[in-house]
Amino acid sequence: MLKKGNVFLTPIERHNLVTFHQWLKELENFFLFSEFFITQPSLDELEYWYNSLLNNFRNKVFIINSIDSRTPIGIVELSRIDWKNRNAAIGIIIGNKQHRQKGFATTAIKIIIDLAFNHWNLHKLYALVVENNLPSVKLFEKLKFTKEAVLRETIFFESKYYNQIVFSLLKNEYEQNIDFYNS
Repeated sequence: MLKKGNVFLTPIERHNLVTFHQWLKELENFFLFSEFFITQPSLDELEYWYNSLLNNFRNKVFIINSIDSRTPIGIVELSRIDWKNRNAAIGIIIGNKQHRQKGFATTAIKIIIDLAFNHWNLHKLYALVVENNLPSVKLFEKLKFTKEAVLRETIFFESKYYNQIVFSLLKNEYEQNIDFYNS
């Protein structure tokens, strides 16, 4: 179990799929979260996705749990892990609305950053954030990620294209701000 502050992370398990499915049904801007599902996935589709993770060394998905309530509140993941070049994409969703904007995402990302840099020896983490997902933009800015690029009109949703912002954090930047990440 990975624990820090008000959250602990556990690897996703099959029984988490029902909760995850409910979060995705309630997510106002589903397209901001997933490039894998064009529409809201069924439980069967989530089961297929989960099974694809079981022997996949390029994706690590964790459930974010509240220490106080001992309940799942979201998901954080490292995906597209490139072990040769030592980089990975990072993504997060706080699915339980009552736990949004309370610091859970910040803490969960700090845990994943520590895991990525100190335990898996990755060199770079990056996040692809749809430009109008302001909570995520603010989250990665707060976590000292650098705005690296804008991918123009890469997300198509409801007859409109959206830009994505590429945020990144290098291991040496993390090490220079270690007190911030350990707080």
